[in-house]
Amino acid sequence: MSRMVKIECGISFRLRETSGSKPSPITCFVEFNGKPVVKIPTGAKIPPSKWNPEKERPIGGLKGLELAETNSIVERLSTIRATVANMYRAHVAEHGTYPDKVNFKAEVVRSLTESEAPQTTGTNEEEPDRSFISFFDSQIKLTREGKRVILKGKRKGHPYKKGTITSYEVSRNLLHEYVTDRKLKKLDFSDITMDFYHDLQSYMFNDRKSSLNYFGKIIKDIKLFMGEAKAKGLHDTDAYASNTFIKTQEETDAVYLNVDQLEKIRQLDLTEHSGLANARDLFLLGAWTGLRFQDYSVLAQKARVMGNFIHIETEKVNVSVAIPILPSAREILDRYRLEDGTYAYPRPISNQKLNDYIKIIAKMSGLANKIVLSVPEAGKRVKVAMPFYQAVDTHTARRSFATNMYKHYRLPALTIIKITGHTTESNFFKYIRMTPEESAQLILDTVLAKEQETLQDVQSLPYTATEKGELAKVG
Repeated sequence: MSRMVKIECGISFRLRETSGSKPSPITCFVEFNGKPVVKIPTGAKIPPSKWNPEKERPIGGLKGLELAETNSIVERLSTIRATVANMYRAHVAEHGTYPDKVNFKAEVVRSLTESEAPQTTGTNEEEPDRSFISFFDSQIKLTREGKRVILKGKRKGHPYKKGTITSYEVSRNLLHEYVTDRKLKKLDFSDITMDFYHDLQSYMFNDRKSSLNYFGKIIKDIKLFMGEAKAKGLHDTDAYASNTFIKTQEETDAVYLNVDQLEKIRQLDLTEHSGLANARDLFLLGAWTGLRFQDYSVLAQKARVMGNFIHIETEKVNVSVAIPILPSAREILDRYRLEDGTYAYPRPISNQKLNDYIKIIAKMSGLANKIVLSVPEAGKRVKVAMPFYQAVDTHTARRSFATNMYKHYRLPALTIIKITGHTTESNFFKYIRMTPEESAQLILDTVLAKEQETLQDVQSLPYTATEKGELAKVG
């Protein structure tokens, strides 16, 4: 039951504002499988009256733009169209999946930015751009080249991961769009003030309908690079270090699968659906190992099974861990064991495809009860009702492991953290999913079990019945 991935994507150009006299930004919309999923700024603007929406190009002639301006915009849109099409085809040809929309946008923007970078020669060079965004760009470049490395923690001295670089690029791109949409010439170090903080907050919440956590991520990167720039003596601004220039964060509302629900998924008959069966095994390995998707999806390349343990170096933090092979994981691994004793493991698939498949699998397993989740929207949280299976994704596996190990199997948090890699107990307890009633029930069950254990110990002592009764009262 595999999904056909189309080799071509849809590309269209539209104005942000379709009426009015002021020039409106032209945005490139990219569609995967007929659905608009990526919006790429073109950097070009045009009055709505001089734009032909059917032909998606400027209107020339007497009623339109000057010939030179028309040609400039047409050439720019053609370059963007070709870049998007080529990068999309290359990804599909290599991976056989639709690109991740965030990464795809970042890669396209980076490609366009690099291709448009001016080449300066000779001695009559212009004064270099020393704006904050220019510094942001230079730090990303150094990071990509491995010249900017991690300065503290377990990975001190190591280069940053590709995912971190992509995250920086997403922040950089948003700041570029902010400057464009706010009609600013540039964003200097001296512009990073509390007024900027509040305006960026308004822009992201009101104009872009971004979440609180997304805003917090942008602020985190701004604070990081402002600090690095100050250490280099590029500015003496302090607003970014203020207690009010805060990185906002809120807990995400997510689900986990309890032991019974995982068993329903395990028992689901998928003999007629090999793709779903492979996805189910991949997901369950994540649910019984506590690994992140980027680790449990590539076990064949990275894991070594030795006795009752899976040894693997985790991708995110580059730490080697030993994962106990629990009975449910052993059952899956044994089905992929080869004659020479090695393992084939479930076939790797993309995060996007596994997200799609696991929702189908959860629905087929009967996990369709209605739930209400609190989800972020434009800096606020709104209640959304949905079937349970729609809330299940690739990360649900790891969350299920942590919650079940603590809640169902009653393992100490510090023991579980050795596998999940959470840095503190407080972070771990924010991560696992337990309702207030479940937390209270856990305390009640633990205390009652302890009292029952004490009573049994008393009854096993060599005392008379009367003495045992008195001791039990005291105990």
